[in-house]
Amino acid sequence: MSGVLRPVGPAPAQTYWARRALVFGAAVSVLAIAVVLISNGTSSGSAAQPNPPPAGGSSVGSPATSMKPAKLQAEGLDEAMVPERGPGTYQTAKQAMQPTTSYGTRIRYDVRVEDGLPIGPDEAAVLIQGVLDDKRSWRATRRWRFELTPVGQPASLHAYIVTPKTTDRLCAPYLTRGEVSCQNGNRVVLNAKRWLLGADAYGSDLTNYRRYLVNHEFGHALGKHHVDCPGPGRLAPVMMQQTKGLGTCRKNPWPQASQD
Repeated sequence: MSGVLRPVGPAPAQTYWARRALVFGAAVSVLAIAVVLISNGTSSGSAAQPNPPPAGGSSVGSPATSMKPAKLQAEGLDEAMVPERGPGTYQTAKQAMQPTTSYGTRIRYDVRVEDGLPIGPDEAAVLIQGVLDDKRSWRATRRWRFELTPVGQPASLHAYIVTPKTTDRLCAPYLTRGEVSCQNGNRVVLNAKRWLLGADAYGSDLTNYRRYLVNHEFGHALGKHHVDCPGPGRLAPVMMQQTKGLGTCRKNPWPQASQD
C-alpha cells in the first residue's frame, strides 16, 4: 500500500482537502508568529542574572536606576568629580568612640576609605558614629549599640567608603553597577559617588542623605530588609530604597522618626 493519501469518492475527497487546508493554514500562522518574534528581538532565553546573593547581604537602591553625576557638594571641592575607580588600597580610621548608651548588644566596627578619594577616614568615621549613636538611629530600639574601633582592633563589621568600581568588586555578586551601595557579609560598602553626590530624592540635602545611607546599610547588617512606602505623605521608612526615589513618601534618614 502506498504511503500517499488518495481521495476515494466525493465525500472522502472533501474531508481530505479540508484537512490539507487546515494543516497549510496552521503552518502559515506559525511562520507569521516566528517572523514577528524575530523582528521584535524576542527569544525564549532570558537576560543574564547575578548569582543568588549571600545571606545577610543587600544593596541600597536599584542598580538599574539612572543617577546622573552631580558636582561635588563637599566643602572646598565644588568642582571636583568622584573618581570612577581607585587602587583598592585604603586609608584607615584611627578614631575610637564608645556608644553613649549601655543598652543593647555592642557591635564593634571600623572604617576604611579608598586611597585617592577626597574623604578623610577619621572625619568620615566620626560622622558615621554620630549617626549610629543618635537617639533616632538603631540604638533607640535598645537592641543594639555601636562602637567605633581603630582598624586592626577586633571588629565584627567593616565599613568601606570606596570608588564605584571598587564598590562593584566588594559587593559582588550584587549588581551595583557603580551606582549604589551594599552590605555584603561583614562589609558595609558605601559608594563614594553617593557619599559625595547624594541622590535626587534628597536634592542638595547631603547631610541627611548620608545619615540615610549609613542607617540603611547598617540596618541590613542588623537583619533588616527592604520595605515600601507606607502611604502618601508619610515618612519613608529608612529601609525603603530611598536612593531610587520616594514615591509618595517624604524623605527620612532615621529608623526611629516621628511622623510629625
